[in-house]
Amino acid sequence: MTHTEFIHKFVNKYIIMKSSHFNIRLQAARQMAGLSMKQLSEKTLCTVTKQSISKYEKGLMMPKAETLDALSAALNISNGYFSGESIRLNTPMLRNALGEALPEDEVEMVEAQLAFWAEQYIAAEKIAGMERQFDNPLKSLSITDASDASDAADLLRQAWHCGDGPIPSVLRLMERKGIKMLNERLPGGVLGLSTWANDSYPLVVVDMANEKHTVERLRFTASHELGHLVLNIPDTVQGKDREKLCDKFAGCFLLPKSTLMEEMGSTSRQSVALDELIDLREAYGVSIAALVHELWDFRIISREQYDWWFNERIKKNSKETGWGEYLFPETIGREKRIVSRINNITVEGKVVWQT
Repeated sequence: MTHTEFIHKFVNKYIIMKSSHFNIRLQAARQMAGLSMKQLSEKTLCTVTKQSISKYEKGLMMPKAETLDALSAALNISNGYFSGESIRLNTPMLRNALGEALPEDEVEMVEAQLAFWAEQYIAAEKIAGMERQFDNPLKSLSITDASDASDAADLLRQAWHCGDGPIPSVLRLMERKGIKMLNERLPGGVLGLSTWANDSYPLVVVDMANEKHTVERLRFTASHELGHLVLNIPDTVQGKDREKLCDKFAGCFLLPKSTLMEEMGSTSRQSVALDELIDLREAYGVSIAALVHELWDFRIISREQYDWWFNERIKKNSKETGWGEYLFPETIGREKRIVSRINNITVEGKVVWQT
């Protein structure tokens, strides 16, 4: 072993020994790769035993440098992933549906899963020659109130050539514009999250589990996370006030104010029929609850009408069963296409790498 190789191995070992989150990151990487402990051991050609992996994940033992190399190779990840050096994440505060902060261990697991996925996605883009830079058309705007958020939604639609009608697939649109999308189970009542990798790559995770989402809720969640990425909200606006601005952006991105007023036939209505709202839900992929919120926010209906809808209809049918459904599928597909392209890279007509 050369002096340089010795220093390299020593430094790697020191970095890992200094990391208190190695066990969490190893477990996250193994689970994201879809491997059991036995399968991971086999991918190291049994140079790392199942029993050792178990001890690493329980935090009872730390790997030597050569063991770390074997685990990294088996998981197709860099050594820097385990020390948090390969991908820098600006991870937001994760809260459940009740607005409560998640336990620290759950937050750390989500961060580790994000780092693993982001490193593999970014590397795959480069191999496939499909790198894409994200351009934020709203970066020069300052968003301080609901009116700003509504205007920002209109401007983004214009910049992205969406027109003023329904957006068929919000998830596919975000992918096309350079946002890296992941469908992954999230803890508790967390529906989605957004962050940046290395301050350059926007990431959005949505939990598409049926028990968490209707398709309309999924579209709203994705649009809300888009708001977190594109809206330039001052640091003085935090917590629920920040979330409300992203909610307003999401609602107007899915169904612009001017379009809603045209669809309702007036800037003011004494009453609204359920069948009208069902038609809008089916056309624009927006829930009845979100529609009623927008009608009140824009003062198309009165506060009395708003209260009646929520107290007498929506609270009694929170899942909006029997009130129509948006039928256009919301799916994620770019990462799959990238992997497919890599699997068929050819040189002189011959496949040189295929899994």
